[in-house]
Amino acid sequence: MAGRPDPGRRRVMVISGIAMTALLVIVCQLWYLQVLEGGRFQEASEKNRIRVRPIAAPRGILFDRNGLPLVDNRPAFTLSLIPRELERDPVKRDATLGRLASLLQIPFAELHEAVTRVASDSILPVRVRRALSMDDVARVEEWKLELPGVIVEVEPQRAYPTSRFAAHLLGYVREVNDEQLKQGRYRRGDMVGQSGLERLLDEFLRGKDGGERIEVDAMGRQMRMIQSTEPHPGAEVVTTIDRRIQEAAERAMDGHAGAVVVMDPRNGDVLAMVSTPAFEIDRFTGTIDRNAWLRVVQDPEHPLLNRTIQSQYAPGSVFKIVVAAAGLQEGTLVPTDSTNCSGQFRLGEWTFKDWKEGGHGHVDLLGAMRHSCNIFFYEKGLKIGGSAIAKYATAFGLGAATRIDLPGEKLGLIPRPRLRRDRRVGGGWHAGETVNMSIGQGAVLVTPMQVARFMSAVANGGVLWKPRLVQRIERPDKGVVWSDGGTVTGHVELSPMVWAFLRQSLWSVVNENGTGAGARIAGLDVAGKTGTAQIIAKSRSDKGQDHAWFASFAPVGDPEAVVVVLVERGGKGGQVAAPIARKILNAIFLEKVASIELG
Repeated sequence: MAGRPDPGRRRVMVISGIAMTALLVIVCQLWYLQVLEGGRFQEASEKNRIRVRPIAAPRGILFDRNGLPLVDNRPAFTLSLIPRELERDPVKRDATLGRLASLLQIPFAELHEAVTRVASDSILPVRVRRALSMDDVARVEEWKLELPGVIVEVEPQRAYPTSRFAAHLLGYVREVNDEQLKQGRYRRGDMVGQSGLERLLDEFLRGKDGGERIEVDAMGRQMRMIQSTEPHPGAEVVTTIDRRIQEAAERAMDGHAGAVVVMDPRNGDVLAMVSTPAFEIDRFTGTIDRNAWLRVVQDPEHPLLNRTIQSQYAPGSVFKIVVAAAGLQEGTLVPTDSTNCSGQFRLGEWTFKDWKEGGHGHVDLLGAMRHSCNIFFYEKGLKIGGSAIAKYATAFGLGAATRIDLPGEKLGLIPRPRLRRDRRVGGGWHAGETVNMSIGQGAVLVTPMQVARFMSAVANGGVLWKPRLVQRIERPDKGVVWSDGGTVTGHVELSPMVWAFLRQSLWSVVNENGTGAGARIAGLDVAGKTGTAQIIAKSRSDKGQDHAWFASFAPVGDPEAVVVVLVERGGKGGQVAAPIARKILNAIFLEKVASIELG
């Protein structure tokens, strides 16, 4: 019939429609995959065969004033994990980490935390253990096929002359912590200065990392280099330290707790800075477990404490230099003033004793300085007055920051005498406090660095220098980018006659059978002052209950070096600290002393 539709034609049209719809779906899917998602899939493909390998920039070198390295770099092996190349299956991934933990004796939790704190598709290495031994590297390479995503890199690592060399001065570097990451200046895995000069100069020392993009096969083996960016090393730093003197000072202090500061009185350069006991820098640079960290922190010897600037001590008889300067300049004391030292001094109900049983007999000011007679300074200190003594102590920079470029410096303390408004009530300033202050006891507190600056002012005629640690910073491509010519922070105004007397009396302490005879060196004019600071009432220096001081400079005619030694619970300054200073002075003036002995 003419009006009846053809069934065959209908089937053809339906099949054609289905085919066209399917083709349209395929075309749309291809368009979606190639146009809209093409970039993402290409990136994923690249990640499968491209590895990004950062190249750490060598950290800048710290040199001593003569060009000798104080700290250097050496190549070291670092274990890293690449999250993108680890097994996707958590069970398989944990199996890989467990195998690695067993091979290298690394806690599994440490490895697990390292990979979970970054994105799982990251292609950047996550460093988990630095300073691997050759045996560790061999184990990783042997099991390489069973450790997908595990690689060993070669990176520069800090190297020190000894594990404790100049620990408090140089400081240490370690991987950036979470608090530092929040600052936005660092990337995870960066090595950052955490203390000392390493921290102070970190922005100069760090340099700029480079990197490589390499093509690898399915086994992670390198096929070809695609792109490479060279690292830029950190800047070179020339310090004021003399490595030879630093090493001599550390040897001299071996077995003692305390501090040494060696300073050039002509410009404030710190030639050596020693705090003992010191910590092992290497242990802090690498991975340190909680128990090891707690042992260091809770150590009763406090090895992390920088005693040169962070510990405060009574100066003992070293302070008598200030008292003599105050009395002579104010006119309340003259060199011919004398007293009969019987070994005791009475003030009301109180009895103050001399350090020498039976006293020193008849002594004038020069004799009192030479033999460190307490009785003389008890009497004359009352005459000079606490206010005048405090005035000159402050002028010499005691009780104030030296402004050295290291964190944590203590201020010390110079008490300010105040008269009591009402004698019937307590408080105010007592005469007994002036007596104690006159021999550097009581409330007076100083740091070894303050004493070094003070002694430098005595040596150079009154100039107070800011202690200088860094001379200049240089970059290979830019030359000198920073330098410090030294900074004068104050002047002590004394008459030439007073300066001359102070130098003469301090020379006498060492060279005319005074308390500092242990520092005498043939052919070298050494000037100095001993100090024995009581730390408990009625202490006995022979039982190690007193701190031992010796502050010195040489040569007297044209001072080149100030040496300050503080030995905690060492006993008498003349018996313990002075001989240590002698060893250091011998090292400083080695050639001069040797020529005299040969002559």
